[in-house]
Amino acid sequence: MLTGNLLLHIETNCWLWWLLGSLLPFLLGLAVGYLLFSKYRRLAAELGAERDKLKGEVAEWEKNYVSLKYELDECAKERTRLKTALQSCDADKSILQFKLEKALAAAVDSGDAVNATVVGAAAGGGATGLGALFANDNLQIIEGIGPKIEELLHANGIRTWSDLAAAKFDRLRQILDDAGSSYRVHNPASWPEQAALAAAGKWDELLKMQKDLSAGEDTGSGDTDSKMEKLAVKLLGFSMNPNDLKVVEGIGPKIEDLLKADGIKNWADLAAASVERLQGILDGAGDNFRLADPATWPKQAGMAAGSQWTELKAYQNELTGGKAG
Repeated sequence: MLTGNLLLHIETNCWLWWLLGSLLPFLLGLAVGYLLFSKYRRLAAELGAERDKLKGEVAEWEKNYVSLKYELDECAKERTRLKTALQSCDADKSILQFKLEKALAAAVDSGDAVNATVVGAAAGGGATGLGALFANDNLQIIEGIGPKIEELLHANGIRTWSDLAAAKFDRLRQILDDAGSSYRVHNPASWPEQAALAAAGKWDELLKMQKDLSAGEDTGSGDTDSKMEKLAVKLLGFSMNPNDLKVVEGIGPKIEDLLKADGIKNWADLAAASVERLQGILDGAGDNFRLADPATWPKQAGMAAGSQWTELKAYQNELTGGKAG
């Protein structure tokens, strides 16, 4: 009996020890798990707060980006507006120069020495005609020179027409060769001669010379567009397309379509058309065109066909909707 009780007591104690030995690691694991979970929750909360902070900063950056982009767009618009205004001022300067020269010529023809002197001083002896539109550092009026080559020449100390006129071919060739393969295809042989004409104000000679050039090389054809003329016409706000009748003040797209449908296809056709014929075309098109006045159109077209761009600009400045004042 005693032995049985002893064995039962020992078995009971072993079971208790086994239960205690099993429960202790479990409790220890539970405690460690709780500590890790608590740490994870705290870390997750911190990361969440950091994420929200970064999201706020990103939102602020995006807001600032949109604001700066808007300001940049506005600056670009303002730059375009100012550039257009500057071109308009340059064109007006050319027209005023042209008018001064006409006044000077009239004063000289009339023998009025006093007025001739005054007008001549006002004119300042500067460039005449289309040449008055350009500063002497504008090398792009030279056939064969574009914006990139102009920058290249400026960077090498060739800044004005006089500088270019004095430059030797070998030096120009070396500048182009040193700039890389994309510049080596250009031929600067005619550049100094063109620049010399520009520096001397010999615009008619320069225009004639450029009509024989293509990309700065002599073709001898005499029928290519002059680089200086193209830039000047663009600056004055005209088109060099002889089929563009809208160059004429008073002609819009609808009237242009009417004229072309009647066989008046280009400036030469319009210059040769009588005012009576033009008025008949307008009358036949209905009441929508009865306010148009074609009296000045042939004269304007003749100026365009004759490349009298400064004269045309000056004449149009005296018109209102194509009508003489």
